Amino acid sequence: MSKKPNLTRNANTGRLTQARAEKISAVEGLVLSPRMRKILAETVDQPTEARREAIRAQFVRKSA
Repeated sequence: MSKKPNLTRNANTGRLTQARAEKISAVEGLVLSPRMRKILAETVDQPTEARREAIRAQFVRKSA
């Protein structure tokens, strides 16, 4: 009889948090710029789509 591992998980087990993403990126030599760190800190309590919109707004070219 083969033993099967217990595969029960909660929803947060596989979640990629900002802290985990920073650790992964650091291994590859990537770090957040002060500008991006500020945007993420300012939008920490906002929904995901609002955070994405704030990030996009920083990179949209302003027409003259």
